[in-house]
Amino acid sequence: MTSSQTTDPNVTGIGTSRQRPDAVAKARGEFEYATDLLEKDMLWGATRRSPHPYARIKKVNLNRAKEMPGVHAVLGAWDVPDNRFGAINNDQPVLVDDYARYVGEPIAIVAAEDPELARRAANAIEIEYEPLVPIIDPLDALAKGKIHRHVKYSFGDPTVVGEIQVEGEYFTARQDHSFMAPDAGMARPDGHGGVEIIGATQWVHADRFQIAASLGLPEEKVLVVNSGVGGAFGGRVSMTWQIHGALLAMHTNRPVKFLYSRKEAFHARYHRHPSRIWIRHHATKEGKLLKVEAKVLYEGGPYSHTSAAGIGNGCTLIQGPYNIPNADIEGWAVATNNGMCGPLRGFGVLQGVFACESNLDKLARKLNMDPAKLRAVNAIKRGDQWIFRQIQDRPTPVQEIIEKCSAMPLPPDLPSDEGKIHPVHLPGGIASPTGKKYIKRGIGFTSAVKNVCLSEGAPVNATAMITLRDGAAVIECAAAEVGQGFVTIACQIVQTVLGISEVRIERVDTSMPAAATTDGSQQTVTSGTAVQVAAQTLKERFLKFVAREHNLDVNTLDMKDNFVIDKTGKKFTSIAEAGMGLIFRATEKFSQRNTRPIDDMESNDPVHVTLGFSANRCVVDVDTELGLVKVVQMDVVQDVGRVVNPVQAHGQIEGGAVQGMGLGLMEHLKAEDGHLLNPDWRGYHIPTIVDAPTINSEFVSYPEPGYHFGWKGIAELPHVQAPASVLAALRNATGLELPMAPATPEYVANVLDDNEAMAMNVASGDKKRGPWKVPPPPPQTGPWVSDA
Repeated sequence: MTSSQTTDPNVTGIGTSRQRPDAVAKARGEFEYATDLLEKDMLWGATRRSPHPYARIKKVNLNRAKEMPGVHAVLGAWDVPDNRFGAINNDQPVLVDDYARYVGEPIAIVAAEDPELARRAANAIEIEYEPLVPIIDPLDALAKGKIHRHVKYSFGDPTVVGEIQVEGEYFTARQDHSFMAPDAGMARPDGHGGVEIIGATQWVHADRFQIAASLGLPEEKVLVVNSGVGGAFGGRVSMTWQIHGALLAMHTNRPVKFLYSRKEAFHARYHRHPSRIWIRHHATKEGKLLKVEAKVLYEGGPYSHTSAAGIGNGCTLIQGPYNIPNADIEGWAVATNNGMCGPLRGFGVLQGVFACESNLDKLARKLNMDPAKLRAVNAIKRGDQWIFRQIQDRPTPVQEIIEKCSAMPLPPDLPSDEGKIHPVHLPGGIASPTGKKYIKRGIGFTSAVKNVCLSEGAPVNATAMITLRDGAAVIECAAAEVGQGFVTIACQIVQTVLGISEVRIERVDTSMPAAATTDGSQQTVTSGTAVQVAAQTLKERFLKFVAREHNLDVNTLDMKDNFVIDKTGKKFTSIAEAGMGLIFRATEKFSQRNTRPIDDMESNDPVHVTLGFSANRCVVDVDTELGLVKVVQMDVVQDVGRVVNPVQAHGQIEGGAVQGMGLGLMEHLKAEDGHLLNPDWRGYHIPTIVDAPTINSEFVSYPEPGYHFGWKGIAELPHVQAPASVLAALRNATGLELPMAPATPEYVANVLDDNEAMAMNVASGDKKRGPWKVPPPPPQTGPWVSDA
């Protein structure tokens, strides 16, 4: 991977590659993650989970577990004051009280003196089940009306027919976040009738709201603290152990720690929604897009969680970054018993982009047209209207991005002398049996769009407080740091605005005013803007004070390089001295522009706050006989508004591209009859550094309106487009259709045909193809499985 920038802990301000404040501690192994938390006299928590995808709970007996020495609490559903919670709808039980609806659903919890004892006590709980027939096929769920959300809309003239039409059905698999640190944290009583929750999260205030409601406590009685986070990618939005830990801490009056095994984490977490999408593009003979039609099916879990938002994202941005005057779109998020689904980097958009880009590849082949050129001639421009009735009123450099990406240098061919090829550069890696004569090179090209911030009426805002004393500033903002770099960027913003070098940011907890969730690529543009506005207010107050104390004109003063200066740049006095030991403070709230639901036809608000754009050219070497693949190079050009920290920005591109490559080639959490088949890293494969290709990233920078520094969120787009780009390159190399991601070796080698591969990629194995139509049943609320 390539990145020419270096970091220096002494450099300051926006546009510099300031080193992360926690970088050294992480490199030395001294950084405290949630998994490392310890407390005096703490107990260990464990969870008893359902082994069935769908079953009625006939009887639960906790007595054997309660009688075990060293066990301090064993709790069931009846011990929960309000046994329902949810990210959006309160439709999910904290502990199962009637029907278990997926394998791994929590039924009872235990607190004991050590982790092994806690696990044995959980296993000693006696539970009598009546297994029922689960719904495992998304099409069956659709036919039976098990629907979390139905989306239907059209644009322009949906009856238009193009001279050229191409259609296809495309699938993406269930993907796990697979962050390095498993779910873990500590719950402890606060001694005043409340509880503290310390762990890894993406939104402390949303966690507090749900925890307090389930405990029957006012929110001020619950303090949620974000600890060191070992990766998130959307997975820490979903709560797993937090309410369980709080219940046990309140019952035992002692700290309780949870630490999931990797296998337990796979069952407890919420994975990317598997998708099945039929799409048809209409175009002229010259390649101009006229219409898009799509039927979009996302598989959610038995509870709604965030499925409604995911299908909304997918049904709008299946358009891709293209100007299409007519559309007819319909989509469903349906409920099955295959486990829970939730946000994962590129939430809801990746699946639609994969279908759109795959079908455009088919159109390019039919037109005998260069794939990049096809995309460039259809690039959406400023002033165009999206198919979801939103005017693109911001900088829109899509065509420039595509052309710039196309012009980047390609990698050299493999050496003609096979002895000069290092095995790591061959498909299959170091132990590969492949030879150069079996290898074909393929080049794929994609472009993508991703919404920045939450959409469809979700409020997006953040509050920041900054304190200045003796020339040093402290930031308080509840924006969760999950590795994305906000702790660095927030300090750089304050350094730039206040002209000082010494800035630090406090830990995040719910004693602070709320900030935006670390989700939707929105922290820099939302919480970062709140920090900038607060810093600007503080600067104005500070300079007014200095001007008053020294009888100066405030309009002639500024702050730079730790000094108060005049407008000629002459240093007047140090900022530390000018403050005279006093404390200066400012608190400001920033809110993004309002948005509306897709089906709100009365409002003129946009559906999405703003949108980002990117292009990816992927080069692969493929052993077509064995199906082994080496991703040689990815070239990425992305619209970023303004780069705040170059090294972090390039790091986001590289990490996202590799993670998306994983879904393109290998990541597939398989389910059969409602049971996960590979819930650990022995069976669920993720890319390693050996798999990582050369990644060249370049930025296109046009200031985004509405933000003082013109920035834009960037973290998700590299992941969104990578699976489509990898598959495009594989199609170019093999000539196969490859409508499913991941493209595993047996699929690429054409050992499996499309239907067989589809059977591996969708839980049901249903082989029905084409624009399936099911009459939409009425919307349903709450847990969808009725009493048997």
